Amino acid sequence: MFKDEKTKKKNLRTALGLIAFIVFLFIFTLYNVGVFDRPL
Repeated sequence: MFKDEKTKKKNLRTALGLIAFIVFLFIFTLYNVGVFDRPL
């Protein structure tokens, strides 16, 4: 495993992207359900 540092950085970026996507989906779903009164 010579590319351990590069793999770790890529995994971190992928994890951050997934977390951001999940948070976006969560907020978008709450908006669609009508929890917030403000429209998008």
